[in-house]
Amino acid sequence: MGTTVVLAILATSLVFPVAAQTTGGQNREHPEILPHGPNGSNNWTWIKTDTINLIFPAGGRKPMFLWWYAEDPSNIYALKYKGLIEFMTFATPYYQHVYEATEFKLRTALNSGYFEPSQYQIRQQARLRIQQRLMNLAFFYGLHKPYLPFGACEWSLSGPVEVPDGSPLYLSFNFTLVGVPFPNLKFAENNVIIRCRFYLVETTEDVGGFYTYSVGEGELKMDLIVKNWTWNLDLIQPLLGEFADNGIEIPTNRTGLALWMNLASISLEKLDFAEQDIDAENGSVETQSMTQNMYVEGAQVSLAQNNTQSNLEEPLRNRANMRERFRLRFATPDASLAGFFKYVPKALVYDDATTTVVDVRASYISAGSHMRLFLAYPYFGNKTLEHDPSLGLEIEPTLLTSESLLILVGSISTVTIVIAVYKWKRKTINIVGPN
Repeated sequence: MGTTVVLAILATSLVFPVAAQTTGGQNREHPEILPHGPNGSNNWTWIKTDTINLIFPAGGRKPMFLWWYAEDPSNIYALKYKGLIEFMTFATPYYQHVYEATEFKLRTALNSGYFEPSQYQIRQQARLRIQQRLMNLAFFYGLHKPYLPFGACEWSLSGPVEVPDGSPLYLSFNFTLVGVPFPNLKFAENNVIIRCRFYLVETTEDVGGFYTYSVGEGELKMDLIVKNWTWNLDLIQPLLGEFADNGIEIPTNRTGLALWMNLASISLEKLDFAEQDIDAENGSVETQSMTQNMYVEGAQVSLAQNNTQSNLEEPLRNRANMRERFRLRFATPDASLAGFFKYVPKALVYDDATTTVVDVRASYISAGSHMRLFLAYPYFGNKTLEHDPSLGLEIEPTLLTSESLLILVGSISTVTIVIAVYKWKRKTINIVGPN
């Protein structure tokens, strides 16, 4: 048997036990859906499998997820959806807190960037009228606060229910924003949805025919859907029209919407602190977080310091390939499987007539043992935005059963011996396995 064939067989034996259990779906997870958490509290809904455990607030009272490897409940990962923030993109397409679309910051941006350099070219009467409106934007145009805090709102939950393809393929459930206590943000009611799919088998998702990507067994896909957003920059269109009438052109779409999420990790003993978050706008799971480091696209980032007051959010540079998902991974000091958060750097914007693909820009900042992550979406007018992040464990341990582990160890040992022999003979080795 030729050398190339021998090495190909060895390489295949390394990966075949894994591939055999991730294709065909015969070894998919069989989840339990429990009306309580691991602490016995009925404040949680618990999806329990042999590999991964996932809990979230019962009744969908808040979009927050905690998950862990079934063999290590001492290390629990947490993702909390904090809210949506409207921000200005005159300077950067990434979210940074200094550009939030508050009345003061809008006035400052319009003044310094457009009005002040040109004010003496404007007739006095028009100049005074524009100045008056700039000083009282909220009064004249009914601006809303840029931040919609999810924890202060009312949510409803539909599901979870099994979606089959002969046998269960995934569990489906939706969080829907149904109540907003702030009068000028009422437009968000029933217009913000987090559509969830907890996959029981590896599969491929097709996003509107624009791109596809693989989703692993035990991975939770979450589609953020935002409809009919009211933009502060749209509310001041009459003022921008006055600018234009006086020869000052201001771009009308230099604004964006950021999804704010917190990533943290806690021990099982601290689960009660996470439970306090369920009915509170500002809970305490982050104060108990033990995350010291995360890997952001392979580079380690320290989270030990709270930089939220002194520094700006750090942007993640987008790739050219839309099919590659960005990955953030928790650093684990022990043998536990690492939790991850992933997202596609593209989103869909659509209405009844058209669908377009837009860039998603991310930024993050260390917040003291946890990370604040911001996914920024460009202005999408009165259309619908849809974006699909996910969470899970770095390696699905069901792929490493006792039988496959023995095969892997034997195969690795054999390949090691072959490599050693060929190195001794001063030959180059290329081991090529399935993609």
